[in-house]
Amino acid sequence: MSKYRIFRVDHYDPALIGKRRRRLNILFVVIAIISAPIFFLIHQLFNIGIAEANLILMIVLLGFSLFIRFKLRSENEKIKTIGDIEFTRTCIIKRIGDSYTETSYDSIDTVELHKHIPALTVSEAKSGFFTHILSLNFKDLHKETLIVSDRPLDKRQDISITETIKTLKKLNSIEIKKIQ
Repeated sequence: MSKYRIFRVDHYDPALIGKRRRRLNILFVVIAIISAPIFFLIHQLFNIGIAEANLILMIVLLGFSLFIRFKLRSENEKIKTIGDIEFTRTCIIKRIGDSYTETSYDSIDTVELHKHIPALTVSEAKSGFFTHILSLNFKDLHKETLIVSDRPLDKRQDISITETIKTLKKLNSIEIKKIQ
């Protein structure tokens, strides 16, 4: 079906990175929303013209947005690819470094997929997120958690990881707990 990258995030809690990035995106949206009232406030308080107030506000907002964008882009570039995971009709094939593992769907109890790092541009992701946290819960009670990309490695396929997991649910008897 599809093949996706597996990433390594150098942090003790990878989910915390995703929460922080979503908070920064929310902060950016809030600042964009309150820019109009700030514009009128600057115009009224300092008795300057509309053009000057607009110029001051645009310089500050543009500087802030460029700072956040470059900071987030540099964080995305720090995430290292360590392997790939491929979903086929019969099994999951995982390659991490020199390790090669095939896991039958019969040995998997549940699959969980959580949103992780939001995408900065439309070309980075189809579902709006750059990475997802994929948890495979096996029938022998061990759990494997991987950080996977949203876009497949094959450029011709344009199917996100969420669509792959939903298709996997239809084809096999795997229980999908969460797709957030």
